[in-house]
Amino acid sequence: MRFRQILAVIALFSIILTVPACGQTEEELISKFLDKAEKKHIKKVGFVIINGSYGKLTNNSDYNKFADGVTPWIASLDGSDSRVDGLYRSKEFFAGFGVMTTPKLAATLGFAYWLKLGSDKTGNYNLSLVNVDDPNDHENFNLKSEVQVYGILGGVDYYLMNPPDRDGVLPGLALKVGLSGGYYLASWDVWDGFTGYNLYTEAQSVIQSNLTGSAPGGSVRIGVEFPVKLAGLVVETSANYQYLNFSKMKWYNSNDQEHIVIYDADLSRVELDLSGPRAQFGLKRYFSW
Repeated sequence: MRFRQILAVIALFSIILTVPACGQTEEELISKFLDKAEKKHIKKVGFVIINGSYGKLTNNSDYNKFADGVTPWIASLDGSDSRVDGLYRSKEFFAGFGVMTTPKLAATLGFAYWLKLGSDKTGNYNLSLVNVDDPNDHENFNLKSEVQVYGILGGVDYYLMNPPDRDGVLPGLALKVGLSGGYYLASWDVWDGFTGYNLYTEAQSVIQSNLTGSAPGGSVRIGVEFPVKLAGLVVETSANYQYLNFSKMKWYNSNDQEHIVIYDADLSRVELDLSGPRAQFGLKRYFSW
């Protein structure tokens, strides 16, 4: 017992002598220890997000000129709708995840999927005027001209007011501005036997599969977030403007000859310009680790 008391006294004197030798007070040592402990336990904030958007597309786009130009040349045999619809509205779904890179700056990465745009009608038609090599009447024919779009997107948002705290909790109504950019793919499914334009032969030729294209796209936005009392969810809504234009939709035959769709006598190539304003609404869930 006496031996243990002697060791305790020696240890106490060692601490008393060491502190002045290092030039630090007891308070300074405790403060340093707490700082190190805090740095080791700094939390990171992330989130997952799912949203949808509804967009207004350009009325006077190349595709709409094509639709207006080709419709009069399609003859209905039974009074069915022979009009090829234009592209005036779009619906997009987005799912992604992100992290708060600073207390006010968020980075996001995700996948965008657009619902199909265009026409998908079935009826009885004569296509001889629009397809020069097809003089026959067609019963129960699928007069299709549909566009499918999807892409990978990344973006950043800066919170002007009420960013999430270090625990991933939104303290109230948040205001933010942001921008996104990404790369999109498009596929245009034109009805069977459609006569396009062969750039190699400079003559009309049947397009036998989907035309495809790719393009970069980008958008700017201003939005708000507000928490709801349900599983920590946050409602997000924003007003966006997006630029997205597929300028080279094309199909290649077995001889590697490029085929396109044209819309007037000047052989103007149809570009799928899907730019325009968008309204976005979705759900977000913050978390920390």
